[in-house]
Amino acid sequence: MKIAIIRQKFVNYGGAEQFVSAYTTHLANMGHEVNIFANQWTPSEHPNIQIHPIRAIKWNSFLRTLSFAWFALKAVNSKTFDLVQSHERTWRQDLYRAGDGCHREWLERRASYLPFFKKFSFRFNLFHQLILKLEQIIFEGGQCKKIIAISEMVKRDILKHYQLPESRVEVVYNGVRLDRFHPDNKKRFRIEMRKQFRVSDEEVMVLFVGSGFERKGLKYLIKATQYLKQKNWRLVLVGKGKWKRYLSFASKENQGKIIYLDPIDEIEKLYAAADIFALPSIYEPFGNANLEALASGLPIITSHNCGAAEIITPKKEGIILAEPSDSKAIAEAINYLMDSKVRQNMGHSARLLAEEFTQERNAAEMFKIYKKLIEVN
Repeated sequence: MKIAIIRQKFVNYGGAEQFVSAYTTHLANMGHEVNIFANQWTPSEHPNIQIHPIRAIKWNSFLRTLSFAWFALKAVNSKTFDLVQSHERTWRQDLYRAGDGCHREWLERRASYLPFFKKFSFRFNLFHQLILKLEQIIFEGGQCKKIIAISEMVKRDILKHYQLPESRVEVVYNGVRLDRFHPDNKKRFRIEMRKQFRVSDEEVMVLFVGSGFERKGLKYLIKATQYLKQKNWRLVLVGKGKWKRYLSFASKENQGKIIYLDPIDEIEKLYAAADIFALPSIYEPFGNANLEALASGLPIITSHNCGAAEIITPKKEGIILAEPSDSKAIAEAINYLMDSKVRQNMGHSARLLAEEFTQERNAAEMFKIYKKLIEVN
């Protein structure tokens, strides 16, 4: 099968980016010809993967999104494919994977956390208006034949805001590399990584992984540190953004207990060093980092606004926050997980849960959808 995949960033860092990279490699290993249309990419030596560079005007988010969508349209239309799958909001796709969720829902939830005078600013923002228009074309237009929601939450959000048959939306959960993210990594990397970042063995290390700090609730996680009962903790933050703005939400004493890092390629080493994973997102379609943490045998703290919460049994594999902005509730969750026996039991259950969400399962479910679409055509 000759497949086109549209993705602005085809790189090896970032949860969503790593998922797409691993997913396409799996398709190529199955013998399919995979054509990647990307603006940024990590070169692939796989004989079944071909990368097609796509231009983008990077002056601002509006021009970057608009120009990439336009040049991707021209490039894809110049060739013939059995199926075109887009991971971006563009004008040309047979199948759209809503990895970023529903933008209209995100704006609605975001507004509820903003001061009154900022609530309506999105209406006059060209970037947000472009994204909403592209969403409408994808969801309500007839060209895109199937939408893949990466959680039931995302499916509900799409059907809530747009007029389309429910049958056009299918839920396919993400998969994770169980060999790369594994509890056994603790034996290989835990001592090394903790020594590198000066985290003692007695300290409980809480890990946060993700960019887009506002959406992922970093402010509320940092604020939670003032309510922690014990002092033997460290918070390690991994992502790309303006750290200093968020560090100001911690006391001066606690700022010294927070480590912040840019994205790293071997993120599995940090999961191995950690004891707890926290991602109290305001809006998270699924959160690949949640699945990576579960596979690594870590109990997780996430919110009901996260798609991954659907697969978690509270206090079995993790803790689900009713309100991500409740810093006291985040602190209570961390305080509960300071008990090593609780972490051990929940970590064991976390790994068992992650084993149900393999990349092979994800690819098999997607391939079934591919076959149906091609048979219909």
